[in-house]
Amino acid sequence: MHTPLQIVRGLVDYSRTMARSAGADVRAMLLLNEYRKRRDEYEHRAKQLRLAYNDAAVARLTRDRMHRLDIRPRPAAVGGIHTLAWISTAGWHGQLLKSLGQLGKVTHFDPLATGIDYQSLRRGLPDAILARRKACAAFEALAAKAASEHPIHWVFVYASGIDLLRETIDRIREITGAPVVGIGLDDKQTWSGQPIGEQLSGMVGIASKLDLAWTSARIACEWYLCEGGNPVYLPEGCDANLYSPGDQRQDLDLCFVGQAYGLRPNFTAALHRLGLTVATAGYGWQEGTMSEAELVNLVRRSRIVLGMGGIGWSDELKNLKGRDFDGPAVGTSAYLTSYNPELTQFFEIGREIVCYSSLDECYEIARWLLADEQGRKKIAQQGRERCLREHTWLHRFARLLEILGVFGPQERRVVDRLASNSPHG
Repeated sequence: MHTPLQIVRGLVDYSRTMARSAGADVRAMLLLNEYRKRRDEYEHRAKQLRLAYNDAAVARLTRDRMHRLDIRPRPAAVGGIHTLAWISTAGWHGQLLKSLGQLGKVTHFDPLATGIDYQSLRRGLPDAILARRKACAAFEALAAKAASEHPIHWVFVYASGIDLLRETIDRIREITGAPVVGIGLDDKQTWSGQPIGEQLSGMVGIASKLDLAWTSARIACEWYLCEGGNPVYLPEGCDANLYSPGDQRQDLDLCFVGQAYGLRPNFTAALHRLGLTVATAGYGWQEGTMSEAELVNLVRRSRIVLGMGGIGWSDELKNLKGRDFDGPAVGTSAYLTSYNPELTQFFEIGREIVCYSSLDECYEIARWLLADEQGRKKIAQQGRERCLREHTWLHRFARLLEILGVFGPQERRVVDRLASNSPHG
Protein backbone atom coordinates (compact mmCIF):
# COMPACT_ATOMS: atom_id res chain seq x y z
CA MET A 1 0.00 0.00 0.00
CA HIS A 2 1.22 3.47 -0.89
CA THR A 3 1.81 6.02 1.85
CA PRO A 4 -0.01 9.39 1.66
CA LEU A 5 3.30 11.04 0.68
CA GLN A 6 3.82 8.58 -2.19
CA ILE A 7 0.26 9.20 -3.38
CA VAL A 8 0.78 12.98 -3.33
CA ARG A 9 4.10 12.66 -5.20
CA GLY A 10 2.45 10.41 -7.76
CA LEU A 11 -0.34 12.93 -8.30
CA VAL A 12 2.19 15.75 -8.68
CA ASP A 13 4.20 13.76 -11.24
CA TYR A 14 1.02 12.91 -13.12
CA SER A 15 -0.09 16.55 -13.14
CA ARG A 16 3.30 17.67 -14.45
CA THR A 17 3.22 15.04 -17.20
CA MET A 18 -0.27 16.07 -18.25
CA ALA A 19 0.70 19.75 -18.22
CA ARG A 20 3.73 19.08 -20.40
CA SER A 21 1.58 17.02 -22.74
CA ALA A 22 -1.06 19.74 -22.98
CA GLY A 23 1.61 22.38 -23.58
CA ALA A 24 3.20 20.26 -26.29
CA ASP A 25 -0.18 19.82 -27.98
CA VAL A 26 -0.75 23.58 -28.03
CA ARG A 27 2.70 24.30 -29.43
CA ALA A 28 2.31 21.60 -32.08
CA MET A 29 -1.07 23.03 -33.09
CA LEU A 30 0.30 26.57 -33.38
CA LEU A 31 3.27 25.39 -35.46
CA LEU A 32 1.08 23.31 -37.75
CA ASN A 33 -1.48 26.08 -38.21
CA GLU A 34 1.22 28.60 -39.11
CA TYR A 35 2.70 26.18 -41.64
CA ARG A 36 -0.67 25.35 -43.19
CA LYS A 37 -1.50 29.02 -43.56
CA ARG A 38 1.79 29.70 -45.37
CA ARG A 39 1.41 26.60 -47.54
CA ASP A 40 -2.13 27.48 -48.58
CA GLU A 41 -1.24 31.11 -49.33
CA TYR A 42 1.62 30.07 -51.62
CA GLU A 43 -0.49 27.41 -53.28
CA HIS A 44 -3.07 30.06 -54.12
CA ARG A 45 -0.40 32.46 -55.42
CA ALA A 46 1.26 29.75 -57.51
CA LYS A 47 -2.06 28.87 -59.16
CA GLN A 48 -2.77 32.51 -59.92
CA LEU A 49 0.72 32.98 -61.41
CA ARG A 50 0.62 29.57 -63.12
CA LEU A 51 3.87 28.53 -61.49
CA ALA A 52 4.86 24.92 -60.87
CA TYR A 53 8.25 23.45 -60.08
CA ASN A 54 9.68 21.10 -62.72
CA ASP A 55 13.01 19.46 -61.90
CA ALA A 56 13.71 18.78 -65.56
CA ALA A 57 13.43 22.51 -66.35
CA VAL A 58 15.83 23.75 -63.65
CA ALA A 59 18.93 23.74 -65.87
CA ARG A 60 17.17 25.67 -68.64
CA LEU A 61 15.71 28.22 -66.23
CA THR A 62 19.12 28.67 -64.65
CA ARG A 63 20.77 29.24 -68.02
CA ASP A 64 18.09 31.80 -68.89
CA ARG A 65 18.60 33.60 -65.60
CA MET A 66 22.38 33.64 -65.97
CA HIS A 67 22.04 34.98 -69.52
CA ARG A 68 19.81 37.84 -68.33
CA LEU A 69 22.33 38.73 -65.66
CA ASP A 70 25.25 38.38 -68.10
CA ILE A 71 26.80 35.52 -66.11
CA ARG A 72 28.84 33.20 -68.27
CA PRO A 73 29.60 29.72 -66.93
CA ARG A 74 33.28 28.85 -66.60
CA PRO A 75 33.60 25.13 -67.35
CA ALA A 76 36.20 23.35 -65.24
CA ALA A 77 37.22 19.86 -64.15
CA VAL A 78 37.15 18.30 -60.70
CA GLY A 79 40.11 19.76 -58.83
CA GLY A 80 39.97 23.01 -60.77
CA ILE A 81 36.88 24.59 -59.22
CA HIS A 82 37.31 27.82 -57.26
CA THR A 83 34.49 28.24 -54.74
CA LEU A 84 33.79 31.37 -52.75
CA ALA A 85 31.86 30.14 -49.72
CA TRP A 86 29.90 31.92 -46.98
CA ILE A 87 29.61 29.16 -44.36
CA SER A 88 29.68 29.54 -40.60
CA THR A 89 31.93 27.14 -38.72
CA ALA A 90 29.15 26.21 -36.29
CA GLY A 91 28.11 22.59 -35.81
CA TRP A 92 28.51 20.16 -38.68
CA HIS A 93 29.17 22.76 -41.39
CA GLY A 94 32.79 21.70 -41.74
CA GLN A 95 31.48 18.76 -43.78
CA LEU A 96 30.47 21.21 -46.51
CA LEU A 97 33.87 22.86 -46.59
CA LYS A 98 35.72 19.55 -46.71
CA SER A 99 33.63 18.31 -49.63
CA LEU A 100 33.96 21.61 -51.48
CA GLY A 101 37.71 21.25 -51.02
CA GLN A 102 37.64 18.01 -52.99
CA LEU A 103 36.43 20.04 -55.98
CA GLY A 104 39.30 22.51 -55.86
CA LYS A 105 40.24 25.79 -54.19
CA VAL A 106 37.88 27.19 -51.53
CA THR A 107 37.94 30.81 -50.41
CA HIS A 108 36.05 30.61 -47.13
CA PHE A 109 34.24 33.42 -45.32
CA ASP A 110 33.06 32.65 -41.78
CA PRO A 111 30.43 35.18 -40.63
CA LEU A 112 30.96 34.14 -37.01
CA ALA A 113 34.56 35.35 -37.21
CA THR A 114 33.35 38.88 -38.00
CA GLY A 115 31.30 39.26 -34.83
CA ILE A 116 27.81 38.46 -36.13
CA ASP A 117 25.57 37.65 -33.16
CA TYR A 118 22.51 35.71 -34.29
CA GLN A 119 20.67 35.97 -30.98
CA SER A 120 21.02 39.74 -30.97
CA LEU A 121 20.02 39.91 -34.64
CA ARG A 122 16.80 38.02 -33.92
CA ARG A 123 16.03 40.69 -31.33
CA GLY A 124 16.72 43.41 -33.89
CA LEU A 125 19.36 45.15 -31.77
CA PRO A 126 21.00 48.11 -33.58
CA ASP A 127 24.56 46.98 -32.82
CA ALA A 128 23.84 43.54 -34.27
CA ILE A 129 22.38 45.06 -37.45
CA LEU A 130 25.52 47.20 -37.78
CA ALA A 131 27.70 44.11 -37.28
CA ARG A 132 25.78 42.40 -40.08
CA ARG A 133 26.52 45.28 -42.45
CA LYS A 134 30.21 45.11 -41.54
CA ALA A 135 30.25 41.34 -42.12
CA CYS A 136 28.68 41.75 -45.54
CA ALA A 137 31.18 44.45 -46.44
CA ALA A 138 34.01 42.14 -45.37
CA PHE A 139 32.56 39.40 -47.58
CA GLU A 140 32.55 41.75 -50.56
CA ALA A 141 36.16 42.71 -49.88
CA LEU A 142 37.20 39.06 -49.68
CA ALA A 143 35.36 38.34 -52.94
CA ALA A 144 37.21 41.15 -54.73
CA LYS A 145 40.59 39.93 -53.48
CA ALA A 146 39.87 36.28 -54.33
CA ALA A 147 38.54 37.09 -57.81
CA SER A 148 41.61 39.18 -58.61
CA GLU A 149 43.86 36.23 -57.79
CA HIS A 150 41.95 33.41 -59.46
CA PRO A 151 38.63 33.32 -61.37
CA ILE A 152 35.71 32.20 -59.20
CA HIS A 153 33.45 29.53 -60.69
CA TRP A 154 30.59 29.86 -58.24
CA VAL A 155 29.59 31.38 -54.93
CA PHE A 156 28.01 29.08 -52.34
CA VAL A 157 26.21 30.62 -49.36
CA TYR A 158 24.71 28.86 -46.37
CA ALA A 159 22.82 31.90 -45.19
CA SER A 160 19.39 33.49 -44.99
CA GLY A 161 17.85 36.91 -44.68
CA ILE A 162 18.93 37.15 -41.07
CA ASP A 163 22.65 37.41 -41.85
CA LEU A 164 23.24 38.03 -45.58
CA LEU A 165 21.96 41.22 -47.17
CA ARG A 166 20.16 41.12 -50.50
CA GLU A 167 22.29 43.96 -51.85
CA THR A 168 25.43 42.02 -50.94
CA ILE A 169 24.37 39.12 -53.16
CA ASP A 170 24.07 41.54 -56.08
CA ARG A 171 27.50 43.02 -55.37
CA ILE A 172 29.14 39.62 -55.00
CA ARG A 173 27.74 38.59 -58.38
CA GLU A 174 29.06 41.80 -59.97
CA ILE A 175 32.48 41.41 -58.35
CA THR A 176 33.01 37.76 -59.25
CA GLY A 177 30.97 37.40 -62.43
CA ALA A 178 29.86 34.09 -60.95
CA PRO A 179 26.42 32.71 -60.03
CA VAL A 180 25.37 32.75 -56.37
CA VAL A 181 23.89 29.51 -55.03
CA GLY A 182 22.17 29.33 -51.65
CA ILE A 183 21.12 26.41 -49.49
CA GLY A 184 18.03 26.22 -47.27
CA LEU A 185 17.64 23.08 -45.18
CA ASP A 186 14.84 24.19 -42.86
CA ASP A 187 12.50 26.06 -45.18
CA LYS A 188 9.32 24.56 -43.74
CA GLN A 189 9.92 26.25 -40.38
CA THR A 190 12.37 29.09 -41.10
CA TRP A 191 11.09 30.42 -44.41
CA SER A 192 9.57 33.63 -43.14
CA GLY A 193 10.65 35.97 -40.41
CA GLN A 194 10.26 39.40 -38.91
CA PRO A 195 11.84 42.47 -40.50
CA ILE A 196 15.36 42.96 -39.17
CA GLY A 197 16.88 46.20 -40.27
CA GLU A 198 16.51 46.61 -44.03
CA GLN A 199 15.08 43.17 -44.87
CA LEU A 200 13.08 40.16 -43.76
CA SER A 201 14.85 37.35 -41.97
CA GLY A 202 14.37 33.78 -43.18
CA MET A 203 15.02 32.52 -46.70
CA VAL A 204 12.19 34.65 -48.05
CA GLY A 205 14.46 37.66 -47.46
CA ILE A 206 17.00 36.58 -50.10
CA ALA A 207 15.06 34.05 -52.22
CA SER A 208 14.75 36.24 -55.32
CA LYS A 209 18.43 37.22 -55.31
CA LEU A 210 19.89 33.71 -55.43
CA ASP A 211 20.69 32.48 -58.93
CA LEU A 212 19.99 28.94 -57.76
CA ALA A 213 18.30 28.10 -54.47
CA TRP A 214 18.81 24.59 -53.08
CA THR A 215 15.92 23.58 -50.83
CA SER A 216 15.45 20.24 -49.07
CA ALA A 217 11.67 20.78 -48.86
CA ARG A 218 9.81 19.96 -52.07
CA ILE A 219 6.79 22.00 -50.97
CA ALA A 220 8.99 25.12 -50.75
CA CYS A 221 9.93 25.06 -54.44
CA GLU A 222 6.73 26.90 -55.37
CA TRP A 223 7.41 29.36 -52.54
CA TYR A 224 10.71 30.32 -54.17
CA LEU A 225 9.04 30.59 -57.57
CA CYS A 226 6.36 32.91 -56.20
CA GLU A 227 9.06 35.15 -54.74
CA GLY A 228 10.95 35.32 -58.04
CA GLY A 229 13.51 32.68 -57.10
CA ASN A 230 14.98 29.74 -58.98
CA PRO A 231 14.77 26.60 -56.79
CA VAL A 232 16.20 23.12 -57.08
CA TYR A 233 14.95 20.33 -54.85
CA LEU A 234 17.80 18.34 -53.31
CA PRO A 235 18.07 16.63 -49.93
CA GLU A 236 20.97 16.91 -47.54
CA GLY A 237 24.07 14.84 -48.17
CA CYS A 238 26.66 13.08 -46.08
CA ASP A 239 30.41 12.88 -45.61
CA ALA A 240 30.95 9.15 -46.18
CA ASN A 241 34.63 9.49 -45.25
CA LEU A 242 33.68 10.77 -41.79
CA TYR A 243 30.55 8.68 -41.26
CA SER A 244 32.14 5.37 -42.16
CA PRO A 245 32.46 1.92 -40.58
CA GLY A 246 34.83 1.62 -37.64
CA ASP A 247 36.16 -1.19 -35.47
CA GLN A 248 34.35 -0.09 -32.30
CA ARG A 249 32.51 -2.74 -30.33
CA GLN A 250 28.75 -2.17 -30.53
CA ASP A 251 27.88 -1.91 -26.84
CA LEU A 252 24.86 0.41 -27.25
CA ASP A 253 21.42 -0.55 -28.49
CA LEU A 254 20.18 2.83 -29.77
CA CYS A 255 21.54 6.33 -30.07
CA PHE A 256 20.03 9.67 -31.03
CA VAL A 257 22.18 12.61 -32.11
CA GLY A 258 20.60 16.07 -32.27
CA GLN A 259 19.28 18.87 -30.12
CA ALA A 260 16.88 18.09 -27.27
CA TYR A 261 13.87 20.15 -28.31
CA GLY A 262 10.21 19.61 -29.05
CA LEU A 263 8.95 16.05 -28.70
CA ARG A 264 12.36 14.43 -28.72
CA PRO A 265 12.95 14.18 -24.93
CA ASN A 266 9.43 12.80 -24.38
CA PHE A 267 9.88 10.23 -27.15
CA THR A 268 13.20 8.89 -25.87
CA ALA A 269 11.81 8.83 -22.32
CA ALA A 270 8.81 6.82 -23.51
CA LEU A 271 11.11 4.30 -25.22
CA HIS A 272 13.06 4.01 -21.97
CA ARG A 273 9.88 3.25 -20.06
CA LEU A 274 9.18 0.47 -22.59
CA GLY A 275 12.59 -1.01 -21.91
CA LEU A 276 14.81 0.52 -24.61
CA THR A 277 17.70 2.77 -23.62
CA VAL A 278 18.68 5.52 -26.04
CA ALA A 279 22.10 7.12 -25.73
CA THR A 280 21.78 10.81 -26.63
CA ALA A 281 24.13 13.62 -27.58
CA GLY A 282 23.54 17.22 -28.51
CA TYR A 283 22.57 20.56 -27.07
CA GLY A 284 20.01 20.22 -24.29
CA TRP A 285 20.62 16.59 -23.37
CA GLN A 286 22.18 15.65 -20.04
CA GLU A 287 25.18 14.24 -21.93
CA GLY A 288 25.66 17.60 -23.64
CA THR A 289 27.34 18.36 -26.94
CA MET A 290 30.17 16.32 -28.42
CA SER A 291 32.83 16.86 -31.03
CA GLU A 292 32.06 15.47 -34.46
CA ALA A 293 34.57 12.66 -33.94
CA GLU A 294 32.85 11.74 -30.67
CA LEU A 295 29.46 11.75 -32.39
CA VAL A 296 30.73 9.40 -35.09
CA ASN A 297 32.15 7.13 -32.40
CA LEU A 298 28.77 7.09 -30.62
CA VAL A 299 26.99 6.15 -33.84
CA ARG A 300 29.49 3.36 -34.55
CA ARG A 301 28.99 1.94 -31.06
CA SER A 302 25.22 1.77 -31.58
CA ARG A 303 23.36 -1.11 -33.18
CA ILE A 304 20.57 1.26 -34.22
CA VAL A 305 20.70 4.96 -35.05
CA LEU A 306 17.38 6.57 -34.17
CA GLY A 307 15.97 9.40 -36.28
CA MET A 308 13.03 11.71 -35.62
CA GLY A 309 11.73 13.52 -38.66
CA GLY A 310 9.24 15.80 -36.91
CA ILE A 311 9.63 19.56 -36.75
CA GLY A 312 9.62 21.25 -33.36
CA TRP A 313 6.65 20.08 -31.32
CA SER A 314 4.86 18.55 -34.28
CA ASP A 315 5.22 14.93 -35.36
CA GLU A 316 2.74 15.56 -38.19
CA LEU A 317 4.98 18.10 -39.91
CA LYS A 318 8.19 16.46 -41.14
CA ASN A 319 11.36 17.49 -42.90
CA LEU A 320 14.34 15.63 -44.31
CA LYS A 321 17.25 15.68 -41.86
CA GLY A 322 20.99 15.50 -42.25
CA ARG A 323 20.92 12.44 -40.00
CA ASP A 324 18.81 10.70 -42.67
CA PHE A 325 22.04 10.42 -44.65
CA ASP A 326 24.74 10.46 -41.96
CA GLY A 327 23.07 7.56 -40.16
CA PRO A 328 22.91 5.11 -43.07
CA ALA A 329 26.37 6.17 -44.28
CA VAL A 330 28.08 4.53 -41.29
CA GLY A 331 27.25 1.11 -42.65
CA THR A 332 27.35 -0.84 -39.39
CA SER A 333 24.28 0.60 -37.63
CA ALA A 334 20.73 0.22 -38.93
CA TYR A 335 18.98 3.56 -39.37
CA LEU A 336 15.46 3.71 -37.91
CA THR A 337 13.52 6.94 -38.37
CA SER A 338 9.97 8.25 -38.52
CA TYR A 339 8.24 7.72 -41.84
CA ASN A 340 8.45 10.61 -44.28
CA PRO A 341 7.13 10.08 -47.84
CA GLU A 342 10.07 12.07 -49.24
CA LEU A 343 12.48 9.45 -47.91
CA THR A 344 11.07 6.93 -50.40
CA GLN A 345 12.69 8.94 -53.22
CA PHE A 346 16.15 8.40 -51.77
CA PHE A 347 16.11 5.05 -49.96
CA GLU A 348 14.38 1.71 -50.26
CA ILE A 349 12.56 1.47 -46.96
CA GLY A 350 12.87 -1.92 -45.33
CA ARG A 351 16.03 -2.69 -47.28
CA GLU A 352 18.34 0.33 -46.80
CA ILE A 353 16.67 2.12 -43.88
CA VAL A 354 13.70 1.31 -41.65
CA CYS A 355 10.79 3.57 -40.68
CA TYR A 356 8.13 3.79 -37.98
CA SER A 357 4.88 5.73 -37.73
CA SER A 358 4.25 5.63 -33.97
CA LEU A 359 5.96 5.07 -30.66
CA ASP A 360 4.80 1.47 -30.53
CA GLU A 361 6.03 0.79 -34.06
CA CYS A 362 9.40 2.29 -33.18
CA TYR A 363 9.63 0.04 -30.10
CA GLU A 364 8.57 -3.09 -31.97
CA ILE A 365 10.85 -2.52 -34.98
CA ALA A 366 13.80 -1.72 -32.70
CA ARG A 367 13.23 -4.95 -30.77
CA TRP A 368 13.14 -6.89 -34.05
CA LEU A 369 16.33 -5.28 -35.32
CA LEU A 370 18.16 -5.93 -32.07
CA ALA A 371 17.14 -9.59 -32.15
CA ASP A 372 18.11 -10.12 -35.80
CA GLU A 373 21.81 -9.28 -36.00
CA GLN A 374 22.27 -10.61 -39.53
CA GLY A 375 19.26 -8.74 -40.89
CA ARG A 376 20.25 -5.56 -39.06
CA LYS A 377 23.78 -5.59 -40.45
CA LYS A 378 22.50 -6.23 -43.96
CA ILE A 379 20.25 -3.16 -43.78
CA ALA A 380 23.17 -1.11 -42.47
CA GLN A 381 25.48 -2.24 -45.27
CA GLN A 382 22.90 -1.61 -47.99
CA GLY A 383 22.18 1.84 -46.57
CA ARG A 384 25.86 2.77 -46.83
CA GLU A 385 26.08 1.43 -50.37
CA ARG A 386 23.19 3.69 -51.41
CA CYS A 387 24.86 6.69 -49.78
CA LEU A 388 28.12 6.01 -51.60
CA ARG A 389 26.31 5.75 -54.92
CA GLU A 390 24.06 8.80 -54.63
CA HIS A 391 24.03 10.75 -51.39
CA THR A 392 27.37 12.34 -50.54
CA TRP A 393 27.81 16.09 -50.42
CA LEU A 394 30.03 15.66 -53.48
CA HIS A 395 27.05 14.26 -55.37
CA ARG A 396 24.96 17.27 -54.39
CA PHE A 397 27.62 19.80 -55.42
CA ALA A 398 28.14 18.00 -58.72
CA ARG A 399 24.41 18.30 -59.46
CA LEU A 400 24.51 22.04 -58.76
CA LEU A 401 27.60 22.57 -60.92
CA GLU A 402 25.97 20.62 -63.76
CA ILE A 403 22.95 22.91 -63.58
CA LEU A 404 25.22 25.97 -63.67
CA GLY A 405 27.02 24.67 -66.76
CA VAL A 406 30.36 24.33 -64.96
CA PHE A 407 30.42 20.53 -64.94
CA GLY A 408 29.82 18.19 -67.85
CA PRO A 409 29.08 14.43 -67.83
CA GLN A 410 32.77 13.54 -67.50
CA GLU A 411 33.13 15.50 -64.26
CA ARG A 412 30.07 13.80 -62.81
CA ARG A 413 31.66 10.40 -63.47
CA VAL A 414 34.81 11.55 -61.67
CA VAL A 415 32.71 12.60 -58.66
CA ASP A 416 30.99 9.22 -58.63
CA ARG A 417 34.39 7.52 -58.51
CA LEU A 418 35.60 9.79 -55.72
CA ALA A 419 32.50 9.02 -53.66
CA SER A 420 32.65 5.29 -54.22
CA ASN A 421 36.33 5.20 -53.20
CA SER A 422 35.59 6.43 -49.70
CA PRO A 423 37.33 4.39 -46.94
CA HIS A 424 35.52 1.17 -46.10
CA GLY A 425 33.36 1.71 -49.19
